[in-house]
Amino acid sequence: MNEQTTQHEPKKQLMFPVAPPFHATYKKESAAYPVRPHAHNAAELYYTLTDLPDVLLNDKVFAVPAGTLLIIPTFCVHQLYHEAGVIYERYILSINTEWLDQVLCEGAAEFSFLKDSANPLFLLPPNQTADLAGYYDALITHTDRTTPDAMVDFFRFLTSLKERTGELSLKQKHSLPVSDSQKKVNEILSYLQKHIYETITVSELASHFYLNPDYLARLFKKHMHISIGHYITLQKINVAEGLLRDGKSVTEVQEILNYSSYSYFFKTFQKITGVSPSKYRAGYFK
Repeated sequence: MNEQTTQHEPKKQLMFPVAPPFHATYKKESAAYPVRPHAHNAAELYYTLTDLPDVLLNDKVFAVPAGTLLIIPTFCVHQLYHEAGVIYERYILSINTEWLDQVLCEGAAEFSFLKDSANPLFLLPPNQTADLAGYYDALITHTDRTTPDAMVDFFRFLTSLKERTGELSLKQKHSLPVSDSQKKVNEILSYLQKHIYETITVSELASHFYLNPDYLARLFKKHMHISIGHYITLQKINVAEGLLRDGKSVTEVQEILNYSSYSYFFKTFQKITGVSPSKYRAGYFK
């Protein structure tokens, strides 16, 4: 067999059953508008280089200092508020955990912290996050995220995180700054989470906390940047998504969340998510 030159052969790619495993980006800009509380079906590693005044993770709000890495698992409700007119610098890495499950199989358990929605983690400055920018910069250079080189940099970063997060837990939240007004909002958020299956009014909520309804509404919006009513709707729809993923029918979810009618639940779900509850459910049970 004659030897043939390979210098002009295209760079080989790895072939995987689902989409590329990650998307990395760097941003330095002011926010046009606040992003509502939301959740992803991908894990998000948010490395902020600017102080964040109000960060919602599940049912707690904190002030997060610059240099902090937030490890936000799949389906963890979060909101990273940016004040209008302020320049925010951050790195963001979205990780396709479905890809990890399919490619690593049992080995994906090594990175289970990326899917533990109840337990977001923090790497705090200065020592724990000193070299993170280098990892992000390496990932951003890969416009094709399915090459062997991209895989090497990706798993190098994941392995580093695995080592750093070995001893971390939710208790780290207590080391983040929390103002007195944020503490009160956190109490309200905790109450709402426990009673999300019920019909909740602002007046009933104010009565429970011995607060004037108008004051409670202002306090809540100060740190959450949306109204209480809108927040309750968003949380109900987030719970609805989880119930649909678990196999509940649309009618069952409507009744569990105490919506007054099927049509009202259907319209609300579609307005918030952009898809109908039946189509959302079908995406998980094809």
